[in-house]
Amino acid sequence: MTRSQRLHPVVQHTDKKEQRALQEVAVSQNLLEIEQARQVQLQNYKLEYLEKKKYDIGVFTPHELQEFNRFLQQLDQTIERQMEVVELRQQELLQKRRLWNAMRIDSKKMHKVVDKLQQQEFVEQERKEQKALDEFAQRKFNRR
Repeated sequence: MTRSQRLHPVVQHTDKKEQRALQEVAVSQNLLEIEQARQVQLQNYKLEYLEKKKYDIGVFTPHELQEFNRFLQQLDQTIERQMEVVELRQQELLQKRRLWNAMRIDSKKMHKVVDKLQQQEFVEQERKEQKALDEFAQRKFNRR
């Protein structure tokens, strides 16, 4: 078994690690998109609610106005928390991309090592075959 063949399991392992890291990037990207959509929904809900209530301002009792303000504060807090979740998901995605990039570099390095070994093995095999042909031709020549 050649050196390049012995390294084949290592290459497969690094390729699998790279693929797993890429899948984690995809999952993280999907989660980020979901959280961003939630954030947009909350912000749109607030805008729609404010637009709807804008015309009712004069008919509020003091208690209703107080409840309205309390609701808006809670909605703002929810939006802020959602923005924090989005930020965390963005950081997570960035970390996953960095990890995937490192795995991709490792995989490329292993492929280069194996390619170089295969080239060396090919050259060595060619040299051996040429030497065998030369020896065969020399023996044939010496027999004459």
